[in-house]
Amino acid sequence: MAPPVAHLASGAVAGVRENDVDAFLGLPYAAPPVGALRWRSPQPVVAWRGVRSAQAFGNDCLQDSAHNPLPPGYANPELEDCLYLNVWRPHGTHKRLPVMMWIHGGAFIMGSGSLPIYDGRALARQGVVIVTINYRLGRFGTYANPSLSAEQRGGTLANYGMMDQIAALRWIRANAASLGGDPDNVTIFGESAGASSVNFLMTSPLARGLFAKAISESGGSSEHLQPLTGSPVSAEAAGLQWARSKGVADGDVNALRALPAATILDAPVRAPAFPVRDGKLIVHDTTDAFRLGEAAPVPYLVGANDYEQSLMRWLPGAGDAMLARLGDRAAPLLAQYQAPGVTREQAIGRLWGEQAMVEPARRRAKQQGARGLPVWLYRFSYVPEALRSTVPGAGHDNEMQMVFAVPSPAARPGWTADDQKMADIVSGYWVAFAKRSDPNPPHALPWPAFSAKSDKIMEFSASGPIVIDDFGKQRLDMIESLSLQ
Repeated sequence: MAPPVAHLASGAVAGVRENDVDAFLGLPYAAPPVGALRWRSPQPVVAWRGVRSAQAFGNDCLQDSAHNPLPPGYANPELEDCLYLNVWRPHGTHKRLPVMMWIHGGAFIMGSGSLPIYDGRALARQGVVIVTINYRLGRFGTYANPSLSAEQRGGTLANYGMMDQIAALRWIRANAASLGGDPDNVTIFGESAGASSVNFLMTSPLARGLFAKAISESGGSSEHLQPLTGSPVSAEAAGLQWARSKGVADGDVNALRALPAATILDAPVRAPAFPVRDGKLIVHDTTDAFRLGEAAPVPYLVGANDYEQSLMRWLPGAGDAMLARLGDRAAPLLAQYQAPGVTREQAIGRLWGEQAMVEPARRRAKQQGARGLPVWLYRFSYVPEALRSTVPGAGHDNEMQMVFAVPSPAARPGWTADDQKMADIVSGYWVAFAKRSDPNPPHALPWPAFSAKSDKIMEFSASGPIVIDDFGKQRLDMIESLSLQ
């Protein structure tokens, strides 16, 4: 069986046919960001002659997988040379299919577009082109230093991982048609740091016009970003201090770039590497940008899960820090979560999860809806049947196995027909949104557009999708009012 061939702007590639789906794996979308290209905006791919093999994943971006382990059994080389993406499409000749670009999560310090949970075959079978991408992580992806700023004066600085995402969108615009996709119908979607990235891209002037709609899954608020410069706590000041700790003299950009990759990684890596306010790619925190009406005027699907506090296992002291930040305002808010049989620890956990993920999603839906833009809000609470006796709810990132219709390693051994049915339902809503700018496929339960007046949302529950009104209104309104003070 002859492999599928696509003729990209940089050259021809031969993929692999997987029954009714064509896959093109490990496609370079930018030059390797190594040597003199470390801490620079992504540069164009060097064209090749002949037909390049696209039958295996490219390198993952360098990360501290020893302390932040990837899924059991997953192994792939991790290098600085990592700007690769993967494409799945229905087999055969197609024109102008919707394109969905997935941005993985991982606190901007870990993850890969090649993880098995992001296999795009099930979505591609529904008539879309799926693209998953890598982007630079940790200090490789977010770093500022006065010497880099001086060298690249006038350029875009610090947010190299976000620049990679924009470069991938530009690659899609140039190559989608060669892969059967529609460059004018691109949906960006992501979870956690990937969802934060979606929100950053929605508010970035540099990404405007590169996508037509957006899906943000548990993206949080992304507020209080570090400024690039002009402050003792700026990204430049922190980057200069770090470079000095590695023996790099101030202003010696060559020595900075000559540091070994392991030194740049600086394991163990625990703290998220959030983007910074650089004034070009990111002008405002996304909280402010949405409030000011600066987010892209595109259809928006947004939501969070019912047990987002599962994230707290990675964040020691997060609950106490939240209560300290709230001060005297904590007690009346916490009272909203206390009930017979609910411990104080459980109440704090639920409050933390809702203020971190659930309320920011609702607030963004309200802000976009107030501009007259089409918005759909969801709550995800479905737990695969085999796991219901062992987990208290749908934790942070648990919706992905339904979105991609790929069981997680934990759920796979007990995956049931009802689990698969739910995966088909959820992925069907996501694909319908990509196809028609509306998440309602034929013959499915209608998902009403969100309005602050009616506050109707879709819950993906243990009994299936249901439309609910005013979910958690009193306590979420309290969180919103406190967050705006």
